[in-house]
Amino acid sequence: MSQRFTVRVGDAVADAAPDLWGLFIEDLNDALDGGLNAERIRNGDFEFDPAEREGFHPLTGWTTEGAVAVRTAAPLHRNNARHARLTGPAAIANGGWDGVGAARGERLRLCLFARSDTDTAIDVQLGGGLAVGTLAVRKGDWQYLETDLEATAGGRGELRLAVPAGAVVDLDAVSLRPLGEDGEPLTFRPDLLQALKDLRPSFIRFPGGCLAHGYGLANVYHWKDSIGPRHERVQAFNIWRYHQSRQIGYLEFFELCEAVGATAIPIVAAGVCCQNSPGGQHAVPEAEMDAYVQDVLDLVEFANGGPATKWGRGRAELGHPEPFGLRYLGIGNEDEITEQFKDRYARIEDALRAAHPEITPIGTAGPAPSGRDYEAGRAFARERATPIVDEHGYQNPRWYHQNIDRWNAYDPDGPRVYLGEYAAWSSRVRSALAEAAYMVAMERRPDVVRLASYAPLLARVGHSQWQPDLVYFTADEVRPSASYYVQQAFGTERGQRVHAVELDGVEPLPVALPPAGSAVLKSPRAAAAFTGIVLDGHPVPDANTSAGGDGVVLGAIDPAACALAFTVRRGEGEDGVEVRLGPEEPGSSLTVHIGGWQNRSTSVSRSDDGIGSTDDWPRPWTGLRDEPVRVEIRLDGPRVRVWVDGALRHDYEQDLRPEQRVVAGVLSREGERGTEYVVRLVNAEDTAKTAHLDLPGPATAAVTLLAGAGPDDGEVFHASPVTPVGVRAEGDDGVDIELPPWSFATAVVTAT
Repeated sequence: MSQRFTVRVGDAVADAAPDLWGLFIEDLNDALDGGLNAERIRNGDFEFDPAEREGFHPLTGWTTEGAVAVRTAAPLHRNNARHARLTGPAAIANGGWDGVGAARGERLRLCLFARSDTDTAIDVQLGGGLAVGTLAVRKGDWQYLETDLEATAGGRGELRLAVPAGAVVDLDAVSLRPLGEDGEPLTFRPDLLQALKDLRPSFIRFPGGCLAHGYGLANVYHWKDSIGPRHERVQAFNIWRYHQSRQIGYLEFFELCEAVGATAIPIVAAGVCCQNSPGGQHAVPEAEMDAYVQDVLDLVEFANGGPATKWGRGRAELGHPEPFGLRYLGIGNEDEITEQFKDRYARIEDALRAAHPEITPIGTAGPAPSGRDYEAGRAFARERATPIVDEHGYQNPRWYHQNIDRWNAYDPDGPRVYLGEYAAWSSRVRSALAEAAYMVAMERRPDVVRLASYAPLLARVGHSQWQPDLVYFTADEVRPSASYYVQQAFGTERGQRVHAVELDGVEPLPVALPPAGSAVLKSPRAAAAFTGIVLDGHPVPDANTSAGGDGVVLGAIDPAACALAFTVRRGEGEDGVEVRLGPEEPGSSLTVHIGGWQNRSTSVSRSDDGIGSTDDWPRPWTGLRDEPVRVEIRLDGPRVRVWVDGALRHDYEQDLRPEQRVVAGVLSREGERGTEYVVRLVNAEDTAKTAHLDLPGPATAAVTLLAGAGPDDGEVFHASPVTPVGVRAEGDDGVDIELPPWSFATAVVTAT
């Protein structure tokens, strides 16, 4: 039987944040090359490098027949150092990402640069006969060649380029793109572009993320390297361990924003590289800082400058005479808040404010929603009066339901929040509903939260480095997650004013300590030896663990009163060791990480419903080596303490605040028939609910409902197990909206 509760709508208390819901795109999970980039050739410039990933080389993605060599003499451009030489009879073939595909009747443009010692021809064949063509090559230096191919059948295979006997031909910058209705090559893959458009985002943040501040100073993303002719762009190592062709560069990012009707939020490095780089965070050298700051100012001119400005003219020469209307600029990403960071950040922000007061700078507050860098980042922003600060946080669903009131603790006179990266771990329905509940909380506080974007956005199936993701895709399919449909509902139906809301008949869900279970030692990516083990005062035999093994069960524990000590020595492998305290999944448990995140930290996580999340944030550490380390762990009720070699590293109390699983938010706007209410309703419980929207007089509701699956339905790389459906409701005194178990509804309600 359905449980009934009442949503009492109060007065409008604030104007809604107009730019609140947006997107964040980063080149990870093959999101750009192999994804949104319509290019079908992988490594068409022969620039893949063994330093980027084990097994990479200049001919990655290609197969060869006959005499084919990679050369660097007299390159096409200094930024495109390698090319392929074919001494005929010879051929090379490219399989793209999981095969080069074409639909029957599809037209594609092949273009490349060639150099030959004689007049000759290149034989072109796609997919063993799907399409064929010829490119005539004149004797002489590098020349641009193109031809349009039309597929006579649908299928998938390789693009094969062959030269005849007696010819020596150099090839570079090989590209194959589908043609649009205007007969020009497409920049973006149409079905993925449509998936982004359907989210109706207010903004798009790019190019990162970690990609922006890079893996070392040499890897910092410089926007000027990513514009101009494709073969002249500076390709780069990707911090996510693959290759950036930069075919989607800053111009294309701005064009993407235009294509989906969103404003742009570029993110530039704050004069420092990622703190996870070798040797930690490094700052742009003093002698180079003035030039770096000028590059940032030049970016604003490139986006907004008129034809009389250097970079406005440069934008026009690249085919976009109209300014892009840039309003925001992010400075930094998840940075460690050090003195050198503060110095570099301040110089960039000061210069931006002086030269471009029309641009709103966005600061940064570390990688987590609490901890040292979060506190220091917020304090630094208050000190500098930075208007908006970028916060990040990935948590399990429990955390989101416990933190519905998080934004109430923020000072509305302090820096506003851009929640630049967030997601509830997993692609399950329960994660999507937890995000929906938290988004309602953000929408309620426009005086605090101004911008928000789920991350990551895109992931190619079989090519990912991070899960979960909003949209999964293959060569032929787009697979939106349940979280995608939540984001779509918020982006599509918006309000102008935020209303106070009271719920009658709703009770929060208690949160308890993990139940009784076991103490288990594991080492997911290394071998380890454990000695001197003592569990609750009783010696336990020595143990050994192997990388990826099942672990060693030490014995039963009471998670409210447990004492464990051991000495560990790591052998071969990466990272450190883990200690699970509690039952097996999906039961709730704690895990102590000794040498987590590249063996650089200690931390404590908690898992609920089989989904883990950080419980006490990582503390930097030198890591496990081939020498003994003594670890002690004590659980006393909610209190958790961890010592490493006698030093207390963690001392905190588990968060046992109840979860708010039934959540409502109300906005209003002016519609064709007067005031409309946009009502968000989340039911993340096992029982059906009836929400009575308490409004005077008759009302009708057009409801978009996401329902029909269990909380643990939904998997990474698969499409959502549920899709939205439209439902109508009406009533004489307000309106009742039915909420099945584990459902999310957005209703547009009109008084009749």
